[in-house]
Amino acid sequence: MRKLFLMFLVLNASICAQSVMPQALQETLNLAPRCQRGDAQVYSIKVEIAFLNVDGNPTSVKKNRIDYSQLCLANNPDSGLIYEITVDSVSVGDLQAIDDSTYESRSIIDSLRGLNFRSQFRPKIPVTGNCYDFGIPLTTGFPYVEAWEFIDDFLPAKIMEQLHYTVGRRLSKVGDTATIVWPKPICYSLKKVINESFVEQKPFKLTLTGLTSYRGTPCATISIASAISPYRVDMYSPDTTSFKALGTSQITGEFQVSLKNGSIVHAKMSERLETSITETGMPVRKNRVIKNRVIKNTELIPRLW
Repeated sequence: MRKLFLMFLVLNASICAQSVMPQALQETLNLAPRCQRGDAQVYSIKVEIAFLNVDGNPTSVKKNRIDYSQLCLANNPDSGLIYEITVDSVSVGDLQAIDDSTYESRSIIDSLRGLNFRSQFRPKIPVTGNCYDFGIPLTTGFPYVEAWEFIDDFLPAKIMEQLHYTVGRRLSKVGDTATIVWPKPICYSLKKVINESFVEQKPFKLTLTGLTSYRGTPCATISIASAISPYRVDMYSPDTTSFKALGTSQITGEFQVSLKNGSIVHAKMSERLETSITETGMPVRKNRVIKNRVIKNTELIPRLW
């Protein structure tokens, strides 16, 4: 009798799943962020940077983390979506051999704790001059390596939120796709750290791949993919030595959007960088070129649930 009862439960659940899922897949979805003024969220950005050898295997790794709070200030057609960002903590990891990566050594960056700025999103991706305006204020008046770490780590979350805002009402059924043309290169300079960081970002293709759940919350999964994009970095040097990297960047990833309120509940982005780093100005030897392969994985997760 018990076996028959269990078989009935399994069969009944299977029939229900088959009847509900096709209907859910055909629903028209609204994935746009629907936060109201005063709504708050807290997130962590976890970054893992893996350096690869010539065979493509990781040899060393570096792990960083940003914890921040996000307060919704406005969300309407006139202003777009405006968040107030408050940085709770920033930690930067040491470069470690891949065999030692189970032990994470990180330093807290006290100078960035409490940093506060506004983050705005509109359907039209913002630009300033010849660069995408990502709205992180550390590009001026903050000449420290820590500022570069923060920009580099926070930028993927900013890009994912912009992509989410842009396609939130365009992807309404499973299988829908959208192409987002990035209007200007992702570029910036940082006094005494970066003379120029430049990515001529190719269009992103976003696809609503399916419905799932994250920690019990029903959500939709949107995949991200881009073609290979030209990339270059010119590092500042206080002496006659110069470091310049020239190569390519390619981004893939996905994020889950809550069906209840349209917020991102989880996201992953992977960027593969392949560059040739040229060191010039050395008086005792010829200029040398170093091949560099890096995979940067960024994960955005809620800290409270």
